[in-house]
Amino acid sequence: MTLTNAFTWEDLPTTSTKGETTMAAMIPRIQKTVKQMLISVMAFHGSYIVVRLVNSEQRVLTANSFYLFDVSSSPVYEVILLSQIMAAAFYMVLFFGMWGLYATLVCIACSQLEKLRANLLDIRQEHKTQEQDSGAETDTEEEEIQVHTSQEVFRRMQGELKDCVRHHQQILRFMKAMEDTLHPVLLGLFFIATGCICLSGFSVVMNWGEVMPMSQAALIYFAMMFFLFAFCRLGEELTHQAKSVRDAVWESNWVGAPVPFQHSLIIINIIASKKFSLTAGKFVPVSNKTMLSIFNQTISFFMFLLKVKEETDHTDHS
Repeated sequence: MTLTNAFTWEDLPTTSTKGETTMAAMIPRIQKTVKQMLISVMAFHGSYIVVRLVNSEQRVLTANSFYLFDVSSSPVYEVILLSQIMAAAFYMVLFFGMWGLYATLVCIACSQLEKLRANLLDIRQEHKTQEQDSGAETDTEEEEIQVHTSQEVFRRMQGELKDCVRHHQQILRFMKAMEDTLHPVLLGLFFIATGCICLSGFSVVMNWGEVMPMSQAALIYFAMMFFLFAFCRLGEELTHQAKSVRDAVWESNWVGAPVPFQHSLIIINIIASKKFSLTAGKFVPVSNKTMLSIFNQTISFFMFLLKVKEETDHTDHS
């Protein structure tokens, strides 16, 4: 977080030239989104708990669980019930809060990359206009004044390009710190989410035909899939934004610029050509491809369980 002190925010636009919402505009929306999602899931889970407790004639718990002792007698039942409710709330807040922090950090990096790309595109365009205006004003003056004007414009271009290089280095340092800090956390979250998806699919199959248990398991399944999508989509966006710096260098109207200016652009292009991606445990990229792979595997697992249950039911019926 201390690395963000080197970034500036005042001149970040909320919409791009194409009318699209920028990543800078997404930063203040993340907190509101996380809060709304947390309230919605808590409300659904709370309603499920109330309906489950009211409709059951026995002392049931909020989640299907196994204990080595009798939990139906007071006050053990009340303590276990309270602990399950508190644990569910804790896990929701922890998981949603982690996603909010992750999304904020990725949006910070993407917004600075968008700003860097805009600055690279504006360097030559801005000073080319200045040079044309100066040439029009000195059309009747001596050639030495025109050369002096061109040199002054070039020095300004070099100064702004140096600022872009420094900004790029700061962004890369921030992104590397993100990768070093988040890769073990993302690995744990991926394992937890994948395990919850598989167990939810198993719960749906085992409780086939029972509305309430199936609805709870289906909610957990789609919630975990959504969070995997959110993590992977943001990681894919960061990779795309890092790669787009190279495209901005190519589109910066460098043809005809002084050779030292072109050399500096080449250096930025070489650094931006190195692919960057957030990883889970340094070996699984956080990308759309990983998301599709997990989705396909979990669907295959669910269909396998469903087929086994159908065959078992058919055998029992026979």
